[in-house]
Amino acid sequence: MTAFAYETFHLGMRTTMRFIRVPANSISIIFFPLVQLLIFSQLYQDIVQVPGFGGEQNYLAYLAPGQVAFTAFLAVGWSAVGMLMEYRSGYLDKLRALPINRWSILAAELIPLFFQGAVMAGVVLAVSLLLGATIATGPLGFVVAISLAGLFGMAWAGTSFIPALLTRSEQATGTLSLVFFPLAFMSTAFVPAALMPEWMQFINEWNPITFLIEAIRSLMVTGYDWGAIGAALLAIATMGVVLQAGTMWAFSRLTR
Repeated sequence: MTAFAYETFHLGMRTTMRFIRVPANSISIIFFPLVQLLIFSQLYQDIVQVPGFGGEQNYLAYLAPGQVAFTAFLAVGWSAVGMLMEYRSGYLDKLRALPINRWSILAAELIPLFFQGAVMAGVVLAVSLLLGATIATGPLGFVVAISLAGLFGMAWAGTSFIPALLTRSEQATGTLSLVFFPLAFMSTAFVPAALMPEWMQFINEWNPITFLIEAIRSLMVTGYDWGAIGAALLAIATMGVVLQAGTMWAFSRLTR
């Protein structure tokens, strides 16, 4: 094991424990998607009869993939706040004074987000199965779905880390994170693109959350659609390169 991997692993374990020790972290992530899953699946169960749903018979089956993706989105929305708190407490300066690679500090914050997003998404996916949804691709499809959610979360975390590291303000970071919140609703999480206004359809076509939703939906409803899965991976990779490059630049400014 290289020094970088060793440092990242042990610092990453500390990051994970920091998350686990506060139960409110997990509850706040899964609460909203579970509420939508439980209430909307019953309240709007007849919406599938509207022309444009493509013959879908069960709104729960349509809604569940969107809530799994929603969970991955929420899991990292305020993920940089922990690093900001350690910056203010002086712990980050202590880490920088140690003979370790400074990039392992950032990697130890980002890599655990994959597991955080995957586990939280897995909880919501499991609840949807208990409510009556199915997963056409079986246990392996379950693993693929939550893995996609975890990768998305790790890439999307840049939307939290960039403003956090630049402004060094928890309030500014939380406020800017809310700016992206409408994207989750301007996706195919709740209705097909055909039922959206034209301007929303345009946004939906480029919305990375939609690519994730459609990949998970194929795994749950129709089977392995490698086109949808490949499109999701491409969207995640593109988003990850752009956002994490920005994160690395912002981190270098903070620690120079």
